[in-house]
Formats: sequence, structure tokens, C-alpha cells
Amino acid sequence: MRNSTLRLAEETILLLLDEDTGYLIPLPDWKLACVLSGAVLMDLALENRIDTDPEKLILVDASHTGDELLDPVLGDIVFETETHGPQYWVESLAPRAEDIYEAALDRLVAKGVLNHDAGGFWTLTSKVGTSGFYPGAEGEAREEIKRRVTRILLDENEIPAPRDIMIISLVSTCDGFARLLDEEQHELARKRVDLIRRMDLIGQSISIAVESIYQPPASLRIHTRRPLPELNLLDALRSPSFRAGNFPLFFAEQAERLGPVYRARLPGKHAVVLAGSEMNRWVNRRGRYYLRSKDYLAQFEPVWGAARSVASMDGADHFRMRKAMRSGHSRHVPLDRSAEIYALARRSMGDWGEGHVLPGELTMQRMIGIQISQLSCSVDAEKVVDDLLHYQNRALMTHVQHVLPKFMLKTPKMLRARRNILEMFAEIHTSHTTARRAGKRRDWIDDAMELHHSDPQFLPETDLAFVFVAPLIAGHYLGSAVCFALYELLKNPDLAERVRAEADALFSGGDPTPEDLTREAIDVSHRFVMETMRLHPVIPLQYRMAMNTIEINGMEIPAGTPVYAVFPASHYSAEHFADPLTFDIDRYLPERAEHRTPGAYAPFGLGTHLCLGARFVEIHLMMNLLLMAHHLELEMVPDSYELKLSPLPKLSPDKHFKFRVARQRHPLFAANA
Repeated sequence: MRNSTLRLAEETILLLLDEDTGYLIPLPDWKLACVLSGAVLMDLALENRIDTDPEKLILVDASHTGDELLDPVLGDIVFETETHGPQYWVESLAPRAEDIYEAALDRLVAKGVLNHDAGGFWTLTSKVGTSGFYPGAEGEAREEIKRRVTRILLDENEIPAPRDIMIISLVSTCDGFARLLDEEQHELARKRVDLIRRMDLIGQSISIAVESIYQPPASLRIHTRRPLPELNLLDALRSPSFRAGNFPLFFAEQAERLGPVYRARLPGKHAVVLAGSEMNRWVNRRGRYYLRSKDYLAQFEPVWGAARSVASMDGADHFRMRKAMRSGHSRHVPLDRSAEIYALARRSMGDWGEGHVLPGELTMQRMIGIQISQLSCSVDAEKVVDDLLHYQNRALMTHVQHVLPKFMLKTPKMLRARRNILEMFAEIHTSHTTARRAGKRRDWIDDAMELHHSDPQFLPETDLAFVFVAPLIAGHYLGSAVCFALYELLKNPDLAERVRAEADALFSGGDPTPEDLTREAIDVSHRFVMETMRLHPVIPLQYRMAMNTIEINGMEIPAGTPVYAVFPASHYSAEHFADPLTFDIDRYLPERAEHRTPGAYAPFGLGTHLCLGARFVEIHLMMNLLLMAHHLELEMVPDSYELKLSPLPKLSPDKHFKFRVARQRHPLFAANA
């Protein structure tokens, strides 16, 4: 198959793609599955492998097409001993539609037609969007499908090609044109669609089959649903991992016992748990239709004066906000500003002092907080980093996790912290005018302010404070991840020596440039960071609300049910990770690649709310780890310390984890001399 060829399934997906939401127009799963299986059957007809009429589908040629989308379906038809009609084959092939869908999307990316955002959003590449033509495509499928079909439907003199007749017939079966065209255009196109559907007998027979597929309403199927297994307080209290505060491990253990979907009935915490790689894959593919994120932040955002944020948005608004914020979260930010990161990190490490015993997490959070405030907001937040940390933690425990009474956020200490934070917000706001930012490196706040000025209704001034605080909060989470990495560095001297060797090689001639950070140069350090995030996920679970009834694994989760998506539960599964509780960086070597199984490795979550700064975090963490390894010899205090966890408001080493600077291996402020 020529790489330029677009199949009907690919063009049908492109026609159904909503550029405003980054996903297909909403369709029932079963209807989309039938449309895609029908598209493959139509392509087989165009390839002269099958012929159809309303009563039967006939095999014409059993030879392979050489196309991985078509040949598996052709194989099913070849090996069937009885003759069936189109409706039978549409229904029979619908279960493999998910494979067709994912393969088609991958092909469209490879052909330069689509861009894929890590959160699961899809958009036309700028080249296609600007030109209206597919790169390298030939023949009748060269012009972008929406332009082509719109012209055919609105111009009675336009003669549609056979493939366009088939696509129009398919999309009409799911009432797709009512969503794709505006009301006036749709009214004009109705008769034209009916006429086009009658132009091709093969397309007509398959589209009739797709249209006639019947899916019983949920009310007729509920009686077949199995009850959800239940986890209760006694189960939790019996669990060493729960008592140790290792919640993702606890939920993973319960998934082994109860299955990947179960109800947790804990005091004040009734929710359905989704845990394991199977559920991760489901959330990644289907979660956008069923899970809503705004509910758990409903009380937290008003603390900052905001009505909503990118974390609480869903659908088109979330996609729009992600696009606006993408550059500020890019991996290129820490790479391009590596010199600033090294300078700020050295400034922090210079205050530690040889022989001093330092609190692990607080020290790392202060260091990272100062760096993030400069990278994202272009301000020095050193004076308020502790206030922000304490106030944010108290707000999360009060208004998200509900483990503290609300008055705890109004103590004199918290009120002073809030005043200091608001002063910093004012500084961020006033420093990001057009005149004051002229000639300076663009940051996260610049992107937010541009969006605010261009559409003050979408991002009003009242919501800016939370936009300002979001990167600083993210910095606290990154600080905890750096602390876990430091613990493992001190706990594993053999690995520490290998990381130190990479660091010394990189810094031997001065600070490394972004070009120096090649895959080979940071191989050990990168795998070390990946294993840290696998074994010590800072975010143990994500809260969601079931906004629509979910039917999954033969069970029902009613709309309005709180849901815990425990993405890192899969990190503790022996099915994916050999000896999963052991810190082993070799599991990421090419010959093992244990993290490659879809849904197995998810330290940044999955689905539409996948952390936008995932690559930013990996690189930033690694830079700080390498710098510490190069300059300092550190010791655990006490040297016999065994990791204990603080589970709230996030997972982090407890306050008893401390370290000492034994000596400086290389001078902090002479690296570039």
C-alpha cells in the first residue's frame, strides 16, 4: 500500500473530527464501531474483494490487499463457510473497530495529516489546515475531506466520486451531518444526502446495514449487571500498605483480590475505584465520555478566587486551555533555560552548608519552587515559597481531601501566608504588561495573559490568580519527586556511582548544553528517574465524577458516582513489572521494556487530563539530580533510615527523611570559570 493512500475509515474519522474539541463528534460507541466496520467493508468493495446487495455479501477475490486495516477483515470473510448479508458482517466486525480506529489514527499521524497531543487530542497539521490538501496524497482523496464533502453537499452540479458517495452514506447513518454543518447548511443538504445515498448500490447496502443495527436501551440491560465488589474499612485496616500510607500499592493489592473495578466504602470516602492497566487503557480511550474532573476542585479553586481552571475543565474548553498553555509546559523550557536552572540550583545548594542536616522534602521543594517561579512566572518567589507550600497543602487537605475542618485555613498563620501570596500574585500581574515584558523570554504567564486579553470571557481576571499559582503548586509536586529520587540515590550506592559518573562526564567541561543531553549521555540517569516515578508516584490517584452511567466489565457505575482513577496501581503489578517493589532501573532497557505495555506505566496519569508538563518534569528532575550528584557528596541521616511515607496531601517522604552534605566534590561556583 502506498503511504499516501487514505482509506475510507481514515477519511471517515477525519470527517467526524471536531477541531474545537480535539476529538470525534460524540457518537455512541456501538454506532461508531458499526460505521468503522462498514468503512472497511466498503474499502474491500472498492478493492474488488467483495460485492454486496441488501441480502448477501459475496467474496469475489480472496487475495490479500497488503493493507493491515483491510486484510484481517478479509480473512474473516474468506474463512466463513456460510453466506451472510451486510448487516451480519457489520455486527460481526464491530468488536474489532477499536483496533481499526487506533490503527487509522496512527497512520494519519505518520502521513502528516494529524497531530496527536499526549492527552489524547487530535488536530489537523498546520500544513493540511492551511492548504486544504493532504501531503503526498494522490487522486480523488487528495483534497481534505470536510472541504470536499461540504462542496459536494451544497453544490448540486458537483459529481461525487464513488468513495465520497460511500463516506457520505456512512456518516449519514449516524446523523453526522447535523453536527458537521450549521443549521442552514444542513437543511439545504438533506435532499442532496438522500440522493447521493442512492447512487451506489454497494455503499447503499452497507450503509443500510449500519443504520439498521439495533442497540437495546440501558433500561433493558441493567438486570444483567453484576454487583460491584466492595472494599470496607476492616479490609483497609488489615492492610500493611494502607497503614503505611502507600495508597496506590494498597488499591493495587485490592484490585488483585476484588478485580480492577470495585466500590470502596471507607469513612467519609465512598467511591468506585478503577485500578490496573486494563482500567488505565479504558480511561485513556473512553474516560472523556464518562468522567468529569471539576467536582473535586469545586471548593479548592474559590480559595484562590477562581471559578475554574485547566484542571477542572473538560471537553472543548479543556482542549483550548491546553493548547494555549502547551508551549509553557514544553520540554524545551528546561532545556533552553538550563543555564538558569543550574544557576538557581547552585544558589540553593550554596545555602546548605557542609555538615548541616537538612529536611529532605522541604529542602527539595524550596529549591524547585524557586526555579519554577522563575521559569514559569519570571519572579523570585524565595520569600514566599514556604508560605505558598503551607497554604496550598492546608487548602488541599481542607477543600479537596476534606480531612481538616475549614477553619484550619483561617488561622493567623494561614491568613499571613495568604496575604504574602496575594502580594506575589500582584507582582506577577503587574510585571507581565506588554511594555515590561518587551524583549524578555516568554513564560507561562505571558501565554495566560495573551489568552485573557484575547478572550476575557473564557479566561476572566477573576481566574488569573489560580493560573498564577498552578505552576508553583506543580513545583511542590516536582519537589517531592526530587526528594524521592534523592532518597533512592542515597539508598543505592552502586546506582549513585553510575549517576555520578554520567554527571561528571557531562559537567567536565562546564555546564552541558541541551545538545549534550543525548540519550546515551543520560541513559542511567533517565532510567533512574523513570524508576523513581514508577515506585514513588507523587499523585497516588485522581478524583473524578461519573457524569454518565458507565457499563464496564459487566458492572454498572451510576451517573453521579465519585470515582478514584488509581493510575499508578499498575506500577505494582507483577504482570507488567518483574519484582515490582524492587528499585530496578534495568527494567527500562530495550530488551525488557516493561513499561511499554499500554496502561502499565502512568506516573503522569492518562486520558485528557494527562499532565501537560510530563516531559518538562522528567528533564527538570534529571537536571537537578545530575547537578547534585556532580557537586555534592550527600549522606542519609540517620544512615539506617528506611523510607516512610506521608500520604497527604500527596505522597512524599515523611519529615524524618533528612540528609547531610558530607563534602563538596566540585566547587559550586567555579563550574564555568
